Amino acid sequence: MAMNLNKVRTRKRLQLLLVSFLAFNLANPLFAQRQPFTSSSEILHGMKRLNVLGTVLYIAAHPDDENTRLLAYMARDRNYKTGYLALTRGDGGQNLIGDEQGIALGMIRTQELLAARKVDGAEQFFTRAYDFGFSKRTDEALAIWDKQKVLADAVWVIRSFRPDIIVTRFPEDARAGHGHHSGSAVIAREAFVAAADPKMFPEQFKFGVSPWKAKRIMWNTFSFSSTNTTAENQLKIDAGSYIPLLGKSIGEIAAEGRSQHRSQGFGAASTRGTATEYFIHTLGDKAERDPMDGIDCSWSRVEGGQAISTLINSLVENYNVNHPAASLPQLIAIRKSLNGIKDAYWKKVKLAEVDKLIQQAAGLHLEALADRSLVKQLDTLKVNFLANNRSGADINIAAIGLEGITEGQGVVLKKNINWVSSFNVPVLASKKTSQPYWLEKDMAPGYFNVEDQELIGMAENKPAFILSATLNVLGEPISFEVPVRFRIVDPAKGEFFHPVYVLPVASSLDSKMHTIAYEHIPNLTYFSKVIKFELPKDLKIAGKSIGYITGAGDKVPDMIKMMGFDLTELGPNDITTEKLKQFDAIVVGVRAYNVNNWMGEKHEVLMEFVRQGGNMVVQYNTNSFAGPLQKTMIGPKPFGLSRGRTTEEDADVVFLDEKDPVLNFPNKITKADFSDWIQERGIYYADNFSSDYKAILSMHDQGESDLNGSLIVRNEGKGRFIYTGLVFFRELPAGVPGAFRLFSNIISNPNKKINGSK
Repeated sequence: MAMNLNKVRTRKRLQLLLVSFLAFNLANPLFAQRQPFTSSSEILHGMKRLNVLGTVLYIAAHPDDENTRLLAYMARDRNYKTGYLALTRGDGGQNLIGDEQGIALGMIRTQELLAARKVDGAEQFFTRAYDFGFSKRTDEALAIWDKQKVLADAVWVIRSFRPDIIVTRFPEDARAGHGHHSGSAVIAREAFVAAADPKMFPEQFKFGVSPWKAKRIMWNTFSFSSTNTTAENQLKIDAGSYIPLLGKSIGEIAAEGRSQHRSQGFGAASTRGTATEYFIHTLGDKAERDPMDGIDCSWSRVEGGQAISTLINSLVENYNVNHPAASLPQLIAIRKSLNGIKDAYWKKVKLAEVDKLIQQAAGLHLEALADRSLVKQLDTLKVNFLANNRSGADINIAAIGLEGITEGQGVVLKKNINWVSSFNVPVLASKKTSQPYWLEKDMAPGYFNVEDQELIGMAENKPAFILSATLNVLGEPISFEVPVRFRIVDPAKGEFFHPVYVLPVASSLDSKMHTIAYEHIPNLTYFSKVIKFELPKDLKIAGKSIGYITGAGDKVPDMIKMMGFDLTELGPNDITTEKLKQFDAIVVGVRAYNVNNWMGEKHEVLMEFVRQGGNMVVQYNTNSFAGPLQKTMIGPKPFGLSRGRTTEEDADVVFLDEKDPVLNFPNKITKADFSDWIQERGIYYADNFSSDYKAILSMHDQGESDLNGSLIVRNEGKGRFIYTGLVFFRELPAGVPGAFRLFSNIISNPNKKINGSK
């Protein structure tokens, strides 16, 4: 598998190069998360959940693969402990909201998943697998990921989470549409078997897990676009219910969760009414009427659980929606009973639920705010802790502790009176810096190098500073963990909260810090090695002035400037016949026609620029649900946009016309210029183009026929028009020499002399 070897050799290099171009920006304080609030009806909903002891694990490949409707239904309606295991963090996808790629995009998509889980009520897990980009074959995905490592991770999550049933999003065959998708189904099926086998991955048992046999594994069939895998003879359930205590239907909750995937353009409209979900049996005991057939989800599954169930029933029956704190004695009684059961798993799960309900019913607000979001080792962090007992229940402080400092013993929390204590916390040199745990060590080909078993599966690091508040609630000592955060109050938008990150005491000459900031996720900080590259020494350009129409965000403009061109970013008001005369070429960014509704209105102006001797280059766009072109003309003659792509970055490239200027001016392009490409050759190729256009290159993945739409050219009037699906947005930031030489040829005006001279 020569292609696989080349792919994995370039993977580490790709990540280091990609992150080296991410800007470090601390200037915008508005991007963060808001304070959550809980209504009285939501407390009652949580109380009812106490009586349900069922667990569901959903498994797929990427962020946004999950069926948010089914997750919301299982977690919010059926009240099961529900989780989503995404094998990857989505590092290899495209980005519609910014220019982050690779591991930075994976960090964004991780947080988008966590935001979705806060909406639908499920939990989030990952394996160490790296999303290396689109894969057409299951065997390729499993080989690059190192199948045994990913399988071990899935087994660990199953043994830790202990699902009653496992549900996959995809089948194991071509209907999955992606090698990662089908690979996730293979991993899920094999992990279902392996998790129950004490001979498989026995090294995990010393960390507190034991073999776990789920009742069944099922495939949640789907109807996507032209692929419909559902059938009326499959097991069916209605997942479109309405939940009065939450004031929302499952369709509304699911759409809100789905819309958190902003980087992928997955904003969704709310739906109401019945909604059928379909399932096909894979392994285990077959279900006949419901996915949870034959599974006892009551307290009867736990020795001594019936007494707890009786207490919970009484709690729910006597709940006063206008006075939740009246339920505190019953909640405390349930908590004491939970401490007496032998089932360690359900004890831990239900104690956490009860403690959360106690805090909510008491109206107990606990808050720990730092004086900054970034603090260096050997510095001192000031933290203000605030506690407010808004119900007036009998609550006093046993101890408030932070980094070995203890305060507040014996303080009585009076009704609706803020109690505040300040901590000056020394940040020791030994305090761990805030690097995402999966990035602490250099990546291995295809997966993140994580050796700590107890980190496997975690979605993110624990907060850098966690305040422990042990309170006596009606005489019962209960400990609450309060993450230390940084708050910004913006006059226009109100309060926002940021995580607190620990920085090294001194910056290295070979390390760079990056911050990612978007309003729908918390600020993210991480470190990367500084990797520099030089442009090819023999690189030539022709023409000098480039007008760039930005699209969904990429680093190509910076790369064009590095090449020696003068670049001006253009908006709709800049695209006039007179203003375009100053440019030698107009370059259109990735997905510009998808995200700029005004592009169609400027078509004739752009075509006139070409006819008058200009060079126009359009990078890839999509004709999909994420910003359809809606019949907008792109070039001087019609052509289509397909989903055709070449995923093997070492796929052989055939020159269809070696004499065409795009392969000869100002740089002579040879096969060597397609060496060392990363992730893929190209995506979203042109199709349905006539002899009005000339195809320059031909290539194909293993076992497939040739694709000729990666680079098409048409001479129009005195100028030239080009559409290319070649992934220059990946290759140029990665410093691929041949990509620079070819891109120079594409954007250089053939009517100008080399090096921009007149």
